[in-house]
Amino acid sequence: MSAIRVDTIQSPTGTVTLAGITTFSGTKAISIPGGEVAQRPSRPSTGQIRYLQGDVANVVEYYNGVTWVQL
Repeated sequence: MSAIRVDTIQSPTGTVTLAGITTFSGTKAISIPGGEVAQRPSRPSTGQIRYLQGDVANVVEYYNGVTWVQL
């Protein structure tokens, strides 16, 4: 199995695309994007995951192709 270890990935557009199977390992944590309801993507793609924070809730949610669903 090959591994690429990267501390930070930055893109001029703020978008990083990982294709195929992506594996995260270790004992630390990953941070996912998040914000309030008004900050959700205007055109979300099925399978997107984000952290919903603010007055409504503090939960992880994903877009199922129709609506945002809390995990």
